[in-house]
Amino acid sequence: MAAPEKMMFPEKPSHKKYRAALKKAKRKKRRQELARLRDSGLSQKEEEDAFIEEQHLEEEKLLEIERQKLHEASLLREQKAQEEFRRKREKEEAARKQQEEQERKLKEEWEEQQRKEREEEEQKLQEKREREEAVQKMLEQAENELENGATWQNPEPPMDLRIMEKDRANCPFYSKTGACRFGDRCSRKHNFPTSSPTLLIKSMFTTFGMAQCRRDDYDPDASLAYSEEETYQQLLDFYNDVLPEFKNVGKVIQFKVSCNLEPHLRGNVYVRYQSEEECQAALSLFNGRWYAGRQL
Repeated sequence: MAAPEKMMFPEKPSHKKYRAALKKAKRKKRRQELARLRDSGLSQKEEEDAFIEEQHLEEEKLLEIERQKLHEASLLREQKAQEEFRRKREKEEAARKQQEEQERKLKEEWEEQQRKEREEEEQKLQEKREREEAVQKMLEQAENELENGATWQNPEPPMDLRIMEKDRANCPFYSKTGACRFGDRCSRKHNFPTSSPTLLIKSMFTTFGMAQCRRDDYDPDASLAYSEEETYQQLLDFYNDVLPEFKNVGKVIQFKVSCNLEPHLRGNVYVRYQSEEECQAALSLFNGRWYAGRQL
């Protein structure tokens, strides 16, 4: 099969070809004008002058056409530049408005967060004042009772709290931790279990901050000089030191250490074994032993 013929499209003439064609048309027109002048019977000088004048007129027309084209091209470029500038200004204005809207939303969110934080802080301060007033009232009542010769005991909790408790007679805190801040003065019963899988060793764990608090129980800022990182590192060292000893007796299910600074919880260690028999064996082994200069 023969190869398909290529379709030919007319090419747009370049500026150089256009100028060459224009010069050729001028020469042709000049020859025609000279022939016309010769036919009209004018002298050679007159013919040349007339031809030069016509040529000047033609060149001026061509120059005017060229200037018009340049002017139109300049106007078109100016129009495109203005359109581009307008689109750029619109984009910048839209971006500015979007940024302002985002800043407004962020400001509103920040103000709302600040308002909530202020309300929470005020609520906490109000609750703190109420607790302090309740404690002060309780202390004043206790002082009045002591002055009158009565034996002071821990007051009964409010009715709304007592209703929520299932067992009003027994001390719930002592049932959970085996310790109570009021000790023998507590108005509730302290039921000490005869047998349990959990072993309680009081004040076995100690840190520098706890030791300082032990020397001055009435100074709440006594342990502030010691960071939480130091306390945690001492807890890890204690854990790695004593847990293997407890595991030698039986399987340890839970091992908990109280870092509370209250005297009745300070440094208490709770070891839960798998059975009560293992816990009893641990009690027999560790009761009376010495650790860190103190008898367990």
